[in-house]
Amino acid sequence: MPDKEINKPYYELFPSLNTSAIIFVDDVPVFSFLGEETNEGIYDGTVPINHILLQSGVHEVVGKLYPRFGHKTLTENDGINIKFNVSDFDNWKETKQSFFPELNSPDAYFNADKKITSAINGLPTFEIKTEIKTELPYILNGWQKSINLKTYDKTILKNKVYEYYIQIHAILASGNASKYLEISKEKEELQTQAFYFDENKKQEIRKSIVDLFARNLELLPINENELIVELMGYGKLVRLTRLDGSSALQFKKIELEKEKKIELEIKLHMRTLEKGFTII
Repeated sequence: MPDKEINKPYYELFPSLNTSAIIFVDDVPVFSFLGEETNEGIYDGTVPINHILLQSGVHEVVGKLYPRFGHKTLTENDGINIKFNVSDFDNWKETKQSFFPELNSPDAYFNADKKITSAINGLPTFEIKTEIKTELPYILNGWQKSINLKTYDKTILKNKVYEYYIQIHAILASGNASKYLEISKEKEELQTQAFYFDENKKQEIRKSIVDLFARNLELLPINENELIVELMGYGKLVRLTRLDGSSALQFKKIELEKEKKIELEIKLHMRTLEKGFTII
């Protein structure tokens, strides 16, 4: 248990890295640092994970390292460090603390020729893994009991997922914010409970979505042949990504503006065959 009193546990990861990487919690990607931006140096920042944990217990954390953009293998200079923090949602500054030892990739060392190298040098990928234990005051109605999509024929699964993404794409293209909020209701309810949102916070998030739709940004087209089906959450979740690993649903970047491209992270699951896919 944490040293300071925690009534509303708020769990987060704090990764620091200087290469391409994806971090998973319970087989769900919660953070990625990929593409051209990996050439710019290091990255560090907080990653909230309450909405992935779903309930108290033991959870697997995996960090997968990949070469920087334009490189084929990892080098002795590449690495990652993941810190694990918990705080009370209402008093996060006063209560933030580590609740688990840091997870690190292997350190560099001098080899027999007195040259700096590391255990990951020359590898195409490298993985670090651990298990953390969390305590939450709720059990989220997530994907724990959803259908295992690994049992689906891969072609049929991709067709069904693609059909649903086409519907979402059409809603985004039409600027119908209210319809998007309607089909995202399940996701909203899960995140509201996970992060202790009050009504004001819920309305603030809804307004940000409405404001995004009001900008009438142009969407990138989606082509089935340029998309990959990615199963997550031990087979309970699915999403489509582009060949470069980015989201299938994203708006074209406005070159005159400094903001990064806007992507929508969509995960689908299926509680029953009759209900079909829903966003969560």
